[in-house]
This record gives sequence, C-alpha cells and structure tokens, in this order.
Amino acid sequence: MSYSIIGTLAFILNLIINRETLWNVRDTTKAQSFVLNTGQKFINPYRQFLIVSNLYFLVDMGWGLLYEHHHIDSLFPILYCDCILYFLLMFTTMLTWMRSIVAYLNKHRRRSKILLFSVWSMFLLGLTYLIINCFKPFIFSFNEKHEYITEPGRHIAFILQIVLYMVATIYMFYIARKSSSIERIRYRAVGFTCLVMDFFLVLQIFDPRYPSYATGLIIGICVIHSFVESGERKQKEIYDNIARSLAENYDVIYYVDAENSNYTSYECRNIYGDLDMQKSGSDFFADSRVDISNIVNKSDMELVLAFVNKDHLISSLTNKRSCSLDYRVSAFKKTHYVRMTVRKTMDASHLIFGIENIDDEVKKEKQHLKALNTEKELARRDELTGIKNKTAYNELEKSVQDNIDSGMDYLSFALVVCDTNNLKKINDTQGHVAGDEYIKKSAMLLCNTFVHSPVFRVGGDEFVVFLRGSDYLNREVLMKKLRTHVRKNLKSKSGPILASGISDFNTESDRKVSQVFDRADKDMYSNKRALKKEESQFQPN
Repeated sequence: MSYSIIGTLAFILNLIINRETLWNVRDTTKAQSFVLNTGQKFINPYRQFLIVSNLYFLVDMGWGLLYEHHHIDSLFPILYCDCILYFLLMFTTMLTWMRSIVAYLNKHRRRSKILLFSVWSMFLLGLTYLIINCFKPFIFSFNEKHEYITEPGRHIAFILQIVLYMVATIYMFYIARKSSSIERIRYRAVGFTCLVMDFFLVLQIFDPRYPSYATGLIIGICVIHSFVESGERKQKEIYDNIARSLAENYDVIYYVDAENSNYTSYECRNIYGDLDMQKSGSDFFADSRVDISNIVNKSDMELVLAFVNKDHLISSLTNKRSCSLDYRVSAFKKTHYVRMTVRKTMDASHLIFGIENIDDEVKKEKQHLKALNTEKELARRDELTGIKNKTAYNELEKSVQDNIDSGMDYLSFALVVCDTNNLKKINDTQGHVAGDEYIKKSAMLLCNTFVHSPVFRVGGDEFVVFLRGSDYLNREVLMKKLRTHVRKNLKSKSGPILASGISDFNTESDRKVSQVFDRADKDMYSNKRALKKEESQFQPN
C-alpha cells in the first residue's frame, strides 16, 4: 500500500498544477499556434508528456496495489499486464519528454535531430524488449509464487535511458550558456529536470521496491511548471497584448528588456494582430544605432539618436506613460514619415517601441494646411507674415491651460518669446514698407529655425514660438542657432535683430501657461539689453 501512495500523490498533484494544460483544450489549441519568444511550439508536445505521465502514475499505483496481493492466482494476469504497461509508459514518458525538449528549443540543428533519432531508436528498442519478454524473460519475470524478478534487459533499458537523459542535460546546460537571462533560467530548469530523472532512474535500478522513477517524474514536472510553463504562459499574455496593440496601431514593435537590453522585434502580418517574429538580439540600443545610420533621413538622424538613448528614455518615462518622436526614413528611394512611440510595461521590466507609418497623417496635415484659405483659418493667420496670429496663440494657450487644469498629463513644451529690435527706427527712417519687410524676415528666421513648431505673431514686433516634439528635445541647440544668427546679422548690419528668451513648462511648479510666458519674456528682455549693449559697440564714434 505504501508503494501506491507516491503514484497516487503524483497523479493528484499533476492534475492540480497542470489542470489548464491538461483540460483546457481550447486554450491549448490557441497555444499551439502561438509562437513563443524563443520561437518554439511547446504546449502540445508537453501536454502529451503530462497525459502519458499521469497514465504512468496510475499504472505505477496499480502495480503497488496488485503486487501486495500477488499470491492470488486470479490477479496474476492483471499484474503481468500492469508490469508490461509500466515499462511501455516509462519508455513513452522518455519519448514525449524528449520531443517536448526539441519542440521547446525549436532549433532544427543536427544535435536536435540526433536527439530525436536517439530517443525514437531507444523507444523502438524498448518495445522490442517488451515483445521479446512476452516469449522469453528479458526485462522481468515472475517465479512460481508470482514474485517479481529483475532480468538483465531491465538494467540495459534503464542504463540507456540514463545515458540519454544525461546527454539531454548536458545539451540544455550548453544552450543555456549562450542564451539571454530569462531563457537561461528556463533551459537550466529543463536540464535540471533531466538530471533529476537520471538520478531517480539510478535509484530505481538498485531498489525496484520503491517508486523512484515516479518520484523523479513528478519533481521534474513541478520544476517545469514553476520555471518554464508558467513563464511561457506569461510570455503568451505579453505576446497577446503586443499583438492587439500592433494590430491597432503599429507596423513594427520592439520588446526590449530594460535591464540588459535584450530584445525581440515583431511585425504585423494582418489586421487581426498575427505576428511574425522578425529578429532578436542582445543589445537593442547598439543595434538601433546601426539601423538609424542606415535608414533615417540625415536631417533627422541626430535627433533620433538622441531620442533612442536608454538613459534618456528611462528618464523621460519616469513620470509619463509614453513618449514619441516623428521623423523621416529613406527606403526604396522614397522618404516616409514614421512615428516612434515608447512605453514601459506595468512592472517597468521592459520597454515597448512601436513604429508606425504616418505618411497618410502627414498627407492629411498638408492637405489641411492647404485649406487655410477658408475664412475661419484666415482669422487665425497674420495677414502680413502668413504665420499664426494672436488669436491662434490665445486658443492654443487656452487649450493647454485646460489640460493642465484638468490634471491631465501634458506633453513637455517650452515657450520662446521674441521681440524685434529697431523696428520703430526703420519705420521712421525708411518707411513702413521697409518695416513690414523687416517683420517678414523676422518671422521667416523663426520659422526656419524652429521648423517643427508653430510661430505666432502676437504684437507689432512680438513673436511667440510653442516648442514641442523634436524642437523641444533640441531646444538648447536651436536657441543657440537663433542667437548666433542674430549676432551675425548685428555685426554685418543686415537681416533682422531679434531678442529672444526661452522657458520650459515645469510640471512640479507651474500651474499657468502665463508663468512660462513671463519667465521667457523676462529672459528675452535680458537678451535684448545684451544685444543693445553689443550693438552700441558697432556704432561709429
């Protein structure tokens, strides 16, 4: 009776911990078509292994119960059949387990083929042993008292299995050395399971009265459940989330480990979110620098390199759910507009990079800009310069302020306040036509400097630029570029002289857009005094 307890407990435990895999056929069917992060279809072969293992536990349990009453002649045929089934199912657990390993690796290499060939050969050899045993004792026999007797063939069969499990152990630990951190743990778990089975097979050789192999089998199943199967199910959930996001929004997704930069890229095959795993690597940020240099438009390259920086992204996502960047790529002799959006997972363990083509969006935006001749849009355009006017700025300020007041996370932005120097002097000495031309050149200088941000004329000689997106990320460089250009104009006495000031929106302290404006205005007046002082140095004595 004590022999049967191990098999009974193993059978019950296997049913409990693997109930989803064993009984949820619908979920398993879905999982069969699910390509895991390591590229394998694992669930279906593993489910076969679990079913065979449970049958083995039942037969082993039956052996313990029947052998306690082996003296009863009428039970002997059942005992003999149970013994045949015992060895048959032991060989089958070996076969299905090795098939699960090869499926898990999904590496169609020579070593995997050799492993499959070896296990099939041993399985067929085991069947041959059992057939021979029916005619002549080779694996086991019974004496006249129906007592179990081990034969030399039993030890041969066990030793061959031990060798096979040991080879599989070495193979798994070898592969684990070259794998990423998550995969390494799982491969080691599989290797450890083979080692456990090996150990208990050795015990089974020396003591057939104890169900050692059943013990090793259930320990191995528990290890796989804890370190491999549950992990793969979690990966499937992540995959499904990625698939849904990709189908709805993105053309390509990169799933990047925030700690060690390991990554896998996926591409959407159709509108239902089916994914093709494109490639994987050990350093996303190093590989991305190579890709950026090859495909990103030269004008946007520095900006994209600065954005796809690990420290920058982690810092940017500290208090925000996501950040994004629009840029251009060159492919097949054409320029395409794309948007990269970066999010972090709920546990902050991974970064998800989504790439989407926004050519249609850009095209619509350009068409929208062409429609600015309508009366409503003209009311928001400065008639002289063609840029946005004070009305448009007030609407933008109100929209931004509403978002801030409602507590919504608002995108990072900055305001640049500018004022043209010497406009009154030009109007008085050269006339208003020259003054208007001076204002146009001032607006053009701002538009050419802050290419991706709206420029507003909010007064006769006053301008405001709302910095966002790439211009915001590159604001220090752009401000330096503007002020350098102004100083050149000052020295050459040609071109507009613009005093400028800048201020960033501070999420911690700012409650009003006007606070940002006031700081930028103050900075502008400081620059204006500096320019006046510098200008006086170039005046003739």
